[in-house]
Amino acid sequence: MGFSWCPRCGTDLVAPTESDKAWRCPRHGHTLPLTILAQLDDSAIRHVCKHAEVPLWLPDPMPLGWTLAGMATVGEPPDRFRATVVSLRGPAPLGGIGEWLVVAEEPGIGLGASYAGTLLTAPPPGSREVPSARVHALGHPTPLWPVQDTLADRSAYVGEAAGVWLWLVSFPADAGYAVLEDLAVTDLRSQQYLPLLEAGELSQRLRPGY
Repeated sequence: MGFSWCPRCGTDLVAPTESDKAWRCPRHGHTLPLTILAQLDDSAIRHVCKHAEVPLWLPDPMPLGWTLAGMATVGEPPDRFRATVVSLRGPAPLGGIGEWLVVAEEPGIGLGASYAGTLLTAPPPGSREVPSARVHALGHPTPLWPVQDTLADRSAYVGEAAGVWLWLVSFPADAGYAVLEDLAVTDLRSQQYLPLLEAGELSQRLRPGY
């Protein structure tokens, strides 16, 4: 796989020992490790699909000109992944190069919030605000709410799909405009055959704090 960090802040983790079997962050205490895939080959992606307990979302179809820029998991290595993230890179709607991080995570992991740079850890259930965007997750319309307190260089939307949180974090902020259109995502775990994915340079944003 790759190296492991705290999913909430990107800090290097202290590995388990004989006396303490858990991974530990100096800032957040015991946590599950974030692991970035070192290689984006079929065997690594299939391993994630086999052991992920949450979706591994991918746009379907992939936006024109966009490529895969990395994947990461949060969970107990080497299996039982409780969060996944896919990085995609391509032409931004208003020019330049954009990047998306598409996160699926169980409640309490904190990965999507760390990418967004916010203290918000979940959508506002029962919120009176009308969601500003929708994606089609496995064919089901899924409302997304904008995250208001992100860092200035990004935008973020969050909602619930397949029983877990779905985050879409975009760099720069205007790269997120695509989510306001008819964006559909599929769960790679449900695919009998993996799609042919063009992989580009590995993203540096998969480690929170960058």
